[in-house]
This record gives sequence, structure tokens and C-alpha cells, in this order.
Amino acid sequence: MLLVALACVAWIVAHAEPAIYEHMAIVGPLGGDWWKLFASAFVYTYGVVAFVVLLAIAIFGWLLERRHGPAVVVALFLGASAAGALVALAVYPVPVLEGGNAGALALLVAWAVPDLEAARAGEHYEGDLLGTAALAALLLAIPFVRPEMSWLAGVTGGVLGLVMGLGVHRLRAAEA
Repeated sequence: MLLVALACVAWIVAHAEPAIYEHMAIVGPLGGDWWKLFASAFVYTYGVVAFVVLLAIAIFGWLLERRHGPAVVVALFLGASAAGALVALAVYPVPVLEGGNAGALALLVAWAVPDLEAARAGEHYEGDLLGTAALAALLLAIPFVRPEMSWLAGVTGGVLGLVMGLGVHRLRAAEA
């Protein structure tokens, strides 16, 4: 919930003082402003986009926190957001990046890994994988409507979520 609260505060501050947006979002090269790798995940221009992404962060952050604790959620969200921004910075000549869709996809995929593995093995699982897939598809589609949210950053976040989810899931299975 801390991640959602920080984004809500950033929304209010950036809309109350629009110059703050330039200090949080990535617009062009970083130019030494390394904090934008993390801050850009909390700033949004459009309310509908913010609602969808923050809903995914709230749902899957909470579910993942119940399994692994808050440190894993915060580290995965910030790590995936920064890694997604770095990939987008490396690929796009003039990147414009905002929002936490990379972090949201990382949380979503990391949470879904145990259920996907159970479904693959033909075992019972409790998660709603169709709803999860629909929300993942929506998060991946948003950048095609709002280009300031990079699809490349989102895919990077999803891949990092998959790697972390598989790693933690297999470690827990080996301990059991």
C-alpha cells in the first residue's frame, strides 16, 4: 500500500505544481538525474492510466506481500521499474517515461508463477489466472495508447518478475 500511497501523493504534487513532473518523469536522457529511474514509476499524467496501474500494484503487491513480505515487494517494484527505464533509455533516442507499469507487471508475474507452475503440472491452484492474464494484457496494451508508458519497460518488468518469481518459488519448494 506504500507504493500506491506514494503514487497518489506524487499525483497530487505533480498536478498542483506541474514543474515537479519534469523532476520525476524521464524526458530525454537522464543527464545525471539518476533518481528519475525510481521516481518516474510514481508519476502519472492521466487518471485512468494511473487507476489501472495502481490497481494492479495494489492487488498483486498485497498478494505477493502475503507470500514473501514487504521487502520483496518494494525491491521487486523498484528494481523492475528502474531496469525497465534503463532498457527504454538504451533503446529510445528521446525517451519519455512515466508510470509504474514495469513494476506492476513484475509484481503480477511474480505472484502468478506458483499458480502457473501448478496449472502446468495439472495440480490445483487458487489464483484467477484468466483475470490475471486480462490485467497483464491491459498493462501491456496501455503504452500503445499512452506512449509515455513504454511497452519495452513493461516487458522488462514482466521478465524480471518471472525470474524472481521462479527463483523464490523453487527455493521455497526445495526447502519444503
